Amino acid sequence: MNTAIIVLIYVFSPLALLYACKRSKFLNKFGTVALAYILGIVIGNIGLIKPEMKSLQDTFTSVTIAMALPLLLFSINVKQWSRLALKTGLAVLFGIISVVIVTIIGFYVFKDVIPDSWQVAGLMIGVYIGGTANMAAIMKALNGNPDTFILVNAYDILICMFYFIFLISGAQKLIGKVLVPFKPANEHVQLSNEVDDFDGWDAYKGIGKRSVLFPLLFAILIAGGVVGAAMLLKPLFPVDYQLAGIILCITAFSIVLSLIPAVNRIQKTFQSGMYLIVIFCIVVGSMSDFSMFTFDSLYLALLILLVIVGSLILQIIFSKIFKIDTDTTIITSTAFIFSAPFVPTVANALKNKEIILSGITIGIIGYTVGNFIGISLAYFLK
Repeated sequence: MNTAIIVLIYVFSPLALLYACKRSKFLNKFGTVALAYILGIVIGNIGLIKPEMKSLQDTFTSVTIAMALPLLLFSINVKQWSRLALKTGLAVLFGIISVVIVTIIGFYVFKDVIPDSWQVAGLMIGVYIGGTANMAAIMKALNGNPDTFILVNAYDILICMFYFIFLISGAQKLIGKVLVPFKPANEHVQLSNEVDDFDGWDAYKGIGKRSVLFPLLFAILIAGGVVGAAMLLKPLFPVDYQLAGIILCITAFSIVLSLIPAVNRIQKTFQSGMYLIVIFCIVVGSMSDFSMFTFDSLYLALLILLVIVGSLILQIIFSKIFKIDTDTTIITSTAFIFSAPFVPTVANALKNKEIILSGITIGIIGYTVGNFIGISLAYFLK
């Protein structure tokens, strides 16, 4: 019964959060996704989540990510990519360099107080260039202690929650004082549907109408087909890179389908994808465990904080020198620190859907190179 309750909470909590943000100006300042993270952490630490639910949580995170990406991308106008490609390439390069430099600095600062700090440095590269899957693969490759992985992941969730709130609230205004603003394309070079209203309770109005619901259900079926096709190609990728391969395939297939007007014009696909992302955030938050945080492990938290904040500062410096705009800098940090699934949410908060494709591309590149850089750097520091 407890499992059924958790499933219901995961699935329907976004509705409550959306409505709460509509009714409360204070909560709306945080946004649905930030509240989802907070709700998830509360759920995960009040005894509702049992150890045997780990497989359920893994299933939810996998399914929501896989299904959200096609729905989010179906309404994207790929014409935007040509004007963002060079800038995105520079952002990728500077983002990777920033994470690597700050991680090396952190290693030498904390190597005497953090056990197996060379392995931890590899994990930092894996998770902050790639994602959690990269971090897990690097831990196995380095024959590391599983408890270290769990502790790093726990602190990562906690600290990243506050960093995420910063990204979707004050980052654009603060960083915009230093960097140039994003130059939007012409109005017609944007997402096809509901350009001005794609978040919040009101964005979902009319979703139950027959003219909206039936095409949307068809889009969901197409999204399922995209995921299925990507899964069929899974054996073609090396084991350590199957996640990156699957996400790459899902993204590529979805972009191709977005070129079909009949798919691109379907209403509420973006909102449906965002709903799944909110579920994903609740589930990820519920995976945290406060009981693991001890005084002796605070140095690890400081290292994580240094890598996150330090890499952003370095990115801002690079962006200032090479005139990369505020939104691209923020979305690059999002793609590396959080990975591709979080890109639409931050783009949403920035009210800039043009950078979604760039952000997801950056995240995919991170998945691809994260293991190589993380393992290589760990052994170099050893």
